[in-house]
Amino acid sequence: MPPAGADGPPLLLLIDRRDPDVRALLTPLGDLLNEGERQRLDLLRGEGDGERFLLGRGALRLILGTWLGRDPAGLMLGKGPHGKPELLSPPPSGPESGELPLRFNVSHSGDLILLGFHPRRPVGVDLEQRRPVPEWQGIARRCLPPEESDAIGTLPQAQREPAFLAAWCRLEARLKARGMGLFGPPPAPGETDPEAWTLVLPEGYVGAAALA
Repeated sequence: MPPAGADGPPLLLLIDRRDPDVRALLTPLGDLLNEGERQRLDLLRGEGDGERFLLGRGALRLILGTWLGRDPAGLMLGKGPHGKPELLSPPPSGPESGELPLRFNVSHSGDLILLGFHPRRPVGVDLEQRRPVPEWQGIARRCLPPEESDAIGTLPQAQREPAFLAAWCRLEARLKARGMGLFGPPPAPGETDPEAWTLVLPEGYVGAAALA
């Protein structure tokens, strides 16, 4: 499990749904979902959407339950104001003892599911399968800092879309760490912008993790 100190790095777990060992866990992890999660699973019709949700939510429950010494299926999970998953049933040493609750985040794309955990600090993760983004310049101008958008534009043509996706993942990870949506306000005066790291991932994917 992650170190107890606030300065420790996040614990990151990468799941590849193509792995035979992972596929063998589909049924047992699915057994950990509650009724609401099963109903949500039944509504997912896109290719791979159901498996990504099942593996992400099932693994999240399994790790949190192990970390807290609780029944994974009995944990109460909800969403923050901008959709970030939260633990609604705090650990025995949680807020009533003055300690911050566990923090975690989940992202998935293509065949990969990425989970991030930290015992003290808000964590954000984002994962993207590489793909053409012909409209990247307009998105970058609207969403990225001008210096970052300009720097991407100076790269060789073949490197611009991958660099944009990497920058997008760092942006999303920072916003998720802050519990904000895409168009949430910037950090308030005196508030430190979350630190973010670009991750080394399998070929065809980019991703980032951040801690607030």
